[in-house]
Amino acid sequence: MIGPELEEITYRYLPEALFERLLRGVFLAHSAAWEECRASYAETEVENLLPYSRRAKFEGYLRDAVAMVSGVTASVEKAEGSSWNHTELRSGPVVLTASSVPVPCGPVNPADFRLKLAEKTLADDGQSPLWDDAAESSAEDESLYVLLLHSKSRWPNAEDVLRYGHLPGSAYIAFPTPDLTRYTYAVNLFSKFPRVMGSLTPQEWDAEARLRYVQRARRMVQ
Repeated sequence: MIGPELEEITYRYLPEALFERLLRGVFLAHSAAWEECRASYAETEVENLLPYSRRAKFEGYLRDAVAMVSGVTASVEKAEGSSWNHTELRSGPVVLTASSVPVPCGPVNPADFRLKLAEKTLADDGQSPLWDDAAESSAEDESLYVLLLHSKSRWPNAEDVLRYGHLPGSAYIAFPTPDLTRYTYAVNLFSKFPRVMGSLTPQEWDAEARLRYVQRARRMVQ
C-alpha cells in the first residue's frame, strides 16, 4: 500500500478529529509531567523520572481521547512475561499504540507486544488492496498497525530548556514494517494540524519561531 492508502484506512476507522485530540494529549502529557516532576524532585531525579511520567500520563490520555468516539475501543494490555501495561486503541482492522522515541519519528524498541501487533500488518504489502466488507471480517489474520510517536524537545541553551522544555519535540503517526526496522510511511502531526499545534505553543512566539519549532520536528530517520 502507498502512504495515502494507509492514511485513508486509518482515518476510516480512527477519525482525524481523534488525532487532533491525541496531539493535544501529547502536549498535555509533556507539560504536565514537566511541571509535576520539577515541582516534586531535584533536577538530578527529574532527568530520570520525566520519561516515565510522560508515558504514564499519555497512556491515560489515550484512553480518555476515545471515551466518546463511536466504534473505537481502548484497552489496557500486558504482554506475557512483562511487568509493563500499555494501551491499545482498536477500530475495525486498525490498532494503535503510542511510543516515546529519542528523535522525531525515531525507531521504537522491538518489544514482544509491538512485534506481535506488527507481524500481521499490511503496511509493508505493496500489492494489498484496501479492505472491503469481506476483508474486514479477517481482521484476526491481517491488520494495520499504527504507532503514535512523540519525542521530547531539544533546545540550544539552558535558558531555553527552562522556558520551553515542557513542549514535545515532535508527534507522528507511523506505519511500521512487520519487523519494526523501518516505517513505510509517516505523518507529521505538527504539520497536519497546524492550528492545534499553534494554539499549544507559547503565545509570545512569532511565525518565524513556530516555523523553527516545526522544522526541528522533521523526521530524522528514514
